[in-house]
Formats: sequence, C-alpha cells, structure tokens
Amino acid sequence: MKRSTVRKVEDILRDYPKIDKYIERREEELRYPMTPDDENIGGGRASFSRNEAPLRTIITIDDDRRINALKRQRTIVDNCLDGVGHDTETIIAELYFRRHPRYTLTGLVDNDLVSVGKAKAYELRNGFIEECAAGLGLYDV
Repeated sequence: MKRSTVRKVEDILRDYPKIDKYIERREEELRYPMTPDDENIGGGRASFSRNEAPLRTIITIDDDRRINALKRQRTIVDNCLDGVGHDTETIIAELYFRRHPRYTLTGLVDNDLVSVGKAKAYELRNGFIEECAAGLGLYDV
C-alpha cells in the first residue's frame, strides 16, 4: 500500500473522535449563514425582502457534501472497529484516538497492554488500516 494512502487513513482515524463536532459545526454554519452587513446607507434597493434561509437550510443540510462525507467516514470506521478484536481496538485507540498518546506500538507490547507480540501488533494495525482504506475506496485489493 502506498505511504500516502496510509497517511490519509491515519489522518481520518485521528479525526474520528472529533467527527461529531465537525458535523455539528457544519450544520450550524448552514442553519445560521453569515450575512455581510449592508454598507449602502440611504440608497439602493428596498431591504424588506423575505428571508428564504430556513427553506434552503433544510435542503442543504441533507445535500451537503462535507456532512455526508464525514458521516460516511464515521460509518466506515465504526464498521471496521466492530469487526476487530480487543487487541486491535486497544492499538487503534491508543495510537489514533487519544489526543496525546502515551505509548507507541512497541510500548503497548512491552507494557503488556496487548496480549500479542510486536510483529503481530504491527500486523493487526496494518490490517485495520487496509480494511479502512478498502472501505473508504482508497485502496484496491
């Protein structure tokens, strides 16, 4: 697998704990769009037009590409996490989901936080990343 593909999947895994916050923030942006202040004082067109923002909001939240992409990423990572064992889940949680990881992969093995050897731990991590990449459509088997 290309190193750039691995990096892309690792970035998605690091953002996974914050995906709900990203979705919420984007929905807020769509619900309450920032309108620029009118600096045209005393002239121009009338300013009594109807506000169509609530009508557009319902349509755009469902059709927004960024929200749909974030939800798709969350679903794929959830599905990948559902199909793995305790050791893989511990490895992924420590390496990618923690804000400041305490251990490296070899540290997890040396401190007996996972019940596999170093080679198997790397194999579990790489297998999980390949599974996520395949789900995201970033890797052709």
